[in-house]
Amino acid sequence: MTTPPLEEQIASAGIIYGRKHDISYRAGLVLQALGAGVLAVLYPMASPFYSTGIMLFDLGVLLSALYLLVWMTWVRKIILGAVLIGIPVQIIGLQIVPPLYAGTVILIGIGLVCIGSAGMAGKEAYCFGYREGWVLMWTLPVLIVVNLFARENQVFNSLGFSASFIMLLSLFGKKLKQPLLSTCTTNVCGTPEK
Repeated sequence: MTTPPLEEQIASAGIIYGRKHDISYRAGLVLQALGAGVLAVLYPMASPFYSTGIMLFDLGVLLSALYLLVWMTWVRKIILGAVLIGIPVQIIGLQIVPPLYAGTVILIGIGLVCIGSAGMAGKEAYCFGYREGWVLMWTLPVLIVVNLFARENQVFNSLGFSASFIMLLSLFGKKLKQPLLSTCTTNVCGTPEK
């Protein structure tokens, strides 16, 4: 039995998801890569504007999370929930929390957004076999855990941000070559939940 095209699977599941949704998901990947690139360049230079990279990355993760297509709804809820909690936590860390704890709170917020990004990278790895997705799925959480439980290390962070940028850029390049609304290459994702 052959697997029906993705458009038919989506329609039979009653999901509203078309080409413009897939384009929006990919645009989020572009913003993630751009944000990681800004971070990779400005952070090692100790520029106060490196936070622009974090904001672009956050925006990209949010856009991709909103337009993420996965059949297991609990995966989408975890990814989107982490992002929707992580961004306000960062803002709270900047605006409300006393300066002594602000850095930790902001880092926790960034960590939640990175969980969302890592989840999407894992989805790309699982469905399409993209090795960059597997690397990102582990690199992003390791960066956050090391910064939460150890002192900030500029060399470690610079290398981690650069690696993340390269992997996101490569992942986006592969997604750009992929036709819109492509189904999983090995059909490991199965069919949509009703």
